[in-house]
Amino acid sequence: MNMHKHVVIQSVLFSSFMVFSVQAFAVDAIQAVPLVKLKSESLQLKKICASLNLTCSEGVNLWKKKAANDSKVYLIDSTPQLIELVKNKKSYKVADAWNFKNYQHHNKNSEDGELGDYGVELFPAFYPLNRQKFAIAIVQHWGTGYSGGGKGEQFADFVMLEPKGMYQLALADVPFYSYEMIRACFSEKDYKTSPHCHDETGSSLSIQFKDIGKPYYQWTLNYTDFTWEAFKPEKDKVVEKHRVVMMPFEQKKK
Repeated sequence: MNMHKHVVIQSVLFSSFMVFSVQAFAVDAIQAVPLVKLKSESLQLKKICASLNLTCSEGVNLWKKKAANDSKVYLIDSTPQLIELVKNKKSYKVADAWNFKNYQHHNKNSEDGELGDYGVELFPAFYPLNRQKFAIAIVQHWGTGYSGGGKGEQFADFVMLEPKGMYQLALADVPFYSYEMIRACFSEKDYKTSPHCHDETGSSLSIQFKDIGKPYYQWTLNYTDFTWEAFKPEKDKVVEKHRVVMMPFEQKKK
């Protein structure tokens, strides 16, 4: 993949986080808990990992629950692993840790089978399963770059976090995000006269949670899909919505 394509697909994947993070936490009685990144220097993070005898990989960051007043922070890296830390004055103590280095994701191939494997990572949010239990999303990325465009797909396994580093699959292979952009303008005239020079399609997810008197909350997966054809103004963008109702741990095996 050349540098131009690499930059394009990275921007596609980055935009997915921005879209999902805005939409996933709509106001509701039961809400997902987004994590916000703490400002930390790389040297500081290395010192924290060393002081706690942790093996931290690239992309390590510290996070905390949005609007939370407790002393807990969360270390996430590209292993991927999630480590719950408790801050005491100027030092940290490990409260629990979940390592997903050898996790076998339930999404094995991109939808068209032609996209490159961009690996897995943890999405920085906690998803409620009931009043006591939460899940985290392990997201599988697929992608490729085109000349002047790109395509990306993401699928999530939601795993319930248990004490002492244990976890259990709650929902598998959930479509998480997708986006494709194909260049349609090739001449200087096209770029000067067209209101839109790409064919674009995409899908984003938001989740609602409802207590229906069962051991786990009911999840409603709300998808917003869009199609914006080249050479048409944004007002002609077509938006469609659909939803899927699911119960954790009751998913039919494929």
